[in-house]
Amino acid sequence: MIMRLSPAGLAGAAAAALGLAGAPRAPTLPPEAAEAGYVGAARCAQCHAAMGGKWSSGRHSRMLQPAMAATVAGDFSRRALELRGRRYRLRSEAGAFFIGETDLDGRERERRVDFTLGSRRIQHYLTTLPDGRIVVLAPSWDVGRRQWFHNMEIVDPEETVEARVQVWNANCVGCHVSQEQKGYEPASGRYRTRWMDFGTSCEVCHGPGRRHSAEGKAEVVHPERLGAERGTMVCAQCHSLRDVTAPGFRAGEDYFDHFMPILEYAQKVDKDPAYWPDGRPRRFSNDALGFWQSRCFLEGGASCVTCHLDPHVPDVDRNPQLAPANNGLCLACHEPIGARLAAHTHHRGDGPGSSCVECHMPRTVFSIKARIRDHTLSVPAPENTARFGIPNACNGCHRDKGPAWAVAALQSWGAAGPARRRLVRRAEAFSAARKGEPSAEAALLGLASRPDEPPLVRANAVGHLRRFEGPRVQAALVEALRADHPLVRAVAALTLAEKKTGAALAAAPLAAALADDRRIVRIGAGFALMNAGIAHLPGRDGERLEAAKRDYVARAALLADDAETQLNLGKFLFLDRSYDAAAGAFEQARRLQPRLPGGAYFLALARVGQGRVEEARKLLEALPGADPYAEPARQLRAKLEAPR
Repeated sequence: MIMRLSPAGLAGAAAAALGLAGAPRAPTLPPEAAEAGYVGAARCAQCHAAMGGKWSSGRHSRMLQPAMAATVAGDFSRRALELRGRRYRLRSEAGAFFIGETDLDGRERERRVDFTLGSRRIQHYLTTLPDGRIVVLAPSWDVGRRQWFHNMEIVDPEETVEARVQVWNANCVGCHVSQEQKGYEPASGRYRTRWMDFGTSCEVCHGPGRRHSAEGKAEVVHPERLGAERGTMVCAQCHSLRDVTAPGFRAGEDYFDHFMPILEYAQKVDKDPAYWPDGRPRRFSNDALGFWQSRCFLEGGASCVTCHLDPHVPDVDRNPQLAPANNGLCLACHEPIGARLAAHTHHRGDGPGSSCVECHMPRTVFSIKARIRDHTLSVPAPENTARFGIPNACNGCHRDKGPAWAVAALQSWGAAGPARRRLVRRAEAFSAARKGEPSAEAALLGLASRPDEPPLVRANAVGHLRRFEGPRVQAALVEALRADHPLVRAVAALTLAEKKTGAALAAAPLAAALADDRRIVRIGAGFALMNAGIAHLPGRDGERLEAAKRDYVARAALLADDAETQLNLGKFLFLDRSYDAAAGAFEQARRLQPRLPGGAYFLALARVGQGRVEEARKLLEALPGADPYAEPARQLRAKLEAPR
């Protein structure tokens, strides 16, 4: 989460002597983790010393580390830096590291570096504020280039001029440490964040180890034995752009009971989008959502460990079997191609043009000051380069040629026509949908109903249908509620929730979806029914609706430090006529962001529901005319002041 900090808002916290946090603390076993049966990496290493040593030397163990001489890569001998027009002072003393800055409260303060984040390409430096926020300080170290840069160069693509800071334990904590508990306290606004192990440790991938460590014979989870679907879900808990809907995911469980992927249709619109217009990942840490679109996964049953044979090794993406010149992994499945490689590639068999990954996994994904390989394992589609700016493998090598040349070459070879057309079809549909072009409706309906399209592509098409109305769209969304994949069903429910009359007309199929096997579908169906004004149902459907409501509220509790989430929670509770709880959520939203659009207006609505009409009037009277809810507020005031 990115928060905008004001000097006034931090005045109290800054009063602590020199603004210094305590020394980096050792991880502890949170009670929640102990109750779930987790024991920690040190206990695992007592019996599995060799594997523990391999893991501890690799990147999965080093995502977050205590800051000390052995872990800090940055050159603190520089003493002083100027980044984005601001000065920073660097200092190290007796194994501790310090950064002097003015970003946090407008005054120069020296902050102790408590933790390092990253170790191989980029390293960030984190400090703990007196209120428990662990923030990323602006100076960051480029390990490869051996130079300092400003953190906002990679976090803030809009390049805003205001001082901003990344609060790590607001929502970044989930994949850098193991068995974390955010520990945010809404009443005090403090964080008491705890975790079990630094980095991604054994039990994240193998499940709780208490029974195994106590009994020896009790099995732990082996991701390679789970099959492609459940096996990739172990990695996807971190390697996917997703919203956490329920905590406590364990290896071997279903991803869609705990996470809702954020697809191209739902991404934030900015200069640095997470997806290309055809729905393939453009930004890093989203490998699973790319791989789940691949034919290797969908038809070949490949999983992450098909290629990344041993995730414990130090450089899991630099193993010899992954070298671009080594086609062995790919040709083990595609043996006929290996027998006629040059004929397949139209390049010299022993040259880079015949490297499987260079053509089918080009470096089109933007990482932190680097590019990584596309995990959709698709084919070059230079048509999309010309029309939509999506890079392709051909012109990635032949940079002196244009996409038209590449199209002509592929056509002359008769290369991968159907696969290329699929990519073009997706880019056309999704790009037109974002622009609101009427032609997109038919294209989206076609994609949503095509059985040869991956579930993620169908779900993305269903999500884009929220921009269109009419009986054909309504019928397609109802049909999608019965799709064979939970993500398609969940997106259909959430799309119906945004339609003017969609959810009300689909009340019966939405009620049926409350009994779905997957939590994200049940939550989506409950949300859609509530949005349609259907807060109660009879019999078993009613019990299921109440359970879905509880799941929605529990999910919002995970983000008690996010103003927008609390505002939406308040609206949800207001629709349920739970006025006291709704008022509490609106109050929390305003505490977090006093000028949040809609905060005062919706709190006034809740006050009316509570019978506290005079307080509602005062809130409405204080609303400035420029507020986006000024007109609804005026209408509500008129109703309150009308004679009864």
